[in-house]
Amino acid sequence: MSRIGVKGRDMESLLYMGKIKSVNVEYCDEAKKQAKVVATLVTGDEVETECIPVRAAGKISIVIKHYLRMGVDKMIIQEGETKNIRNVDTEEGEDETENQQDS
Repeated sequence: MSRIGVKGRDMESLLYMGKIKSVNVEYCDEAKKQAKVVATLVTGDEVETECIPVRAAGKISIVIKHYLRMGVDKMIIQEGETKNIRNVDTEEGEDETENQQDS
């Protein structure tokens, strides 16, 4: 299976959309100075970054792992879940223009 190449910020965007299941870091060279972040999507596909410095790859990986642990993907409003959402800025019967100052 071939992997899809993405930028680190694009991989984080996939995370925010709830598409990443797991993440790992793979070294690109024997000196272990370059690495790439490999993420498995919920569809089973894999995406990877280009070879970047190990420190940067580690930071991207850690951020994604922390967000996965916190369950960020479960906090995203999915299509079809919007029927119970309403404006929470105002209470029932309250007029939004009621407390505006006259200039």
